[in-house]
Amino acid sequence: MKAKVVLLLIVFCQLVVAQETLQKEKDTITLWKLFKTEPTLKGVVLGVHGARETMFEIGYFQYLWVEELESKIPIVGGMGYSLSTEHYINEDYVIAPKATAWINLFYANIGMSLPWYFDTEGNNSFRVRPEIGIGSGDFKLTYALNMAITNKDMPNVSKHMVSAIYFLNFDREAGKNKRKW
Repeated sequence: MKAKVVLLLIVFCQLVVAQETLQKEKDTITLWKLFKTEPTLKGVVLGVHGARETMFEIGYFQYLWVEELESKIPIVGGMGYSLSTEHYINEDYVIAPKATAWINLFYANIGMSLPWYFDTEGNNSFRVRPEIGIGSGDFKLTYALNMAITNKDMPNVSKHMVSAIYFLNFDREAGKNKRKW
């Protein structure tokens, strides 16, 4: 009889420990697990940039944005990239194909753009543009330093700019599943 009671206590303790371990694993949400399970936002990036000149941007983006505030360590952030073109709307038409990548953590945004400017007079200039600002899964507002790699004296291209970018998501499933708290 004593052996059966001891055996039942051991089995009961094992079940309790196993249940607690499973609960801890459920409660602990790692950043990697969240990013693997969240759907990616995809669509059109629309932007307005300004400094000395004004321009607009249009292109394609993919953005992985996560908001998990119920875990022990809240996770708010994301990462994304875009392929777009910038169009200057001043006296001389300037176009710039551009690749951009960025990350967010608690709405703070840092990123890097690589635009290559071309104008109607045959000038071109490749630039590296580090960016810093604020952002979410829907928008980002940034300040950027437009550093010239080639043709540092290209006219009508600013060295500093402020940008307002909007992400128009066309992936309905990702939009529905995106966490909003």
